[in-house]
Amino acid sequence: MRKRLSEILGNYIRIERVILDTGMGLDAMILADMHVHGFGRREEELEEVLKSASEEVDVIFVLGDTYDERTKSLEPIYRILGRVNKPKFGVLGNHEHWADPKIPIPDGIRVLERAGVTLLLDRAVEYRGIRIGGVDWYEDDTIGRKLRELGKVDLLLSHTPDIIELNPDARVVLAGHTHGGQVCFPVIGPIWTPSKYGRRYASGLFSKGGSYLYVSRGLGEMNPIRINCPRELTLMRI
Repeated sequence: MRKRLSEILGNYIRIERVILDTGMGLDAMILADMHVHGFGRREEELEEVLKSASEEVDVIFVLGDTYDERTKSLEPIYRILGRVNKPKFGVLGNHEHWADPKIPIPDGIRVLERAGVTLLLDRAVEYRGIRIGGVDWYEDDTIGRKLRELGKVDLLLSHTPDIIELNPDARVVLAGHTHGGQVCFPVIGPIWTPSKYGRRYASGLFSKGGSYLYVSRGLGEMNPIRINCPRELTLMRI
């Protein structure tokens, strides 16, 4: 009974395994929306699961909202990410920006980089012959211009899935932001997501305009309520 209640409330991390037929030959872990506030039971579980699952992957992608306005210290982020010895690439989300000036953006960037995360803020790098790009969080139309400047990439990291509607020149787009809606009902699905497009890209795999889009349900939340929407750590064969 307790296990079933935990499943309904989403009080656990579900490992999702996804295979995309792209031929890139990359085994990746996707971490989205960690929303680390301190270091408690939830963070201990995340640290253990991440460390164990990282043995199966080549690279880790961090998709933003690692911390937020309620975060008391950035050191738990360093502890969780820094102890995993894998290449890491990432972007920032809306909550890192909204947490500024309480937590200045340069401080957040410094801790993420100290933990080994290469931040791709409107730029791209080559990794094992794969061009990986990332875009920062914008509240306006700037993101369209940044995408054009970025050009063609194999993999695009974006905090929000809404970017797929701008038809990015990318084979695969990885995103978070929605938390899967957090509260989901059978048949109906999520009630609401923080997206311009409602529930269209709530979570999971989509195909649009020649690109794959994968949206993670995320590993944390601002409001600690999840119903039929467990936290997610994704292992993806790309």
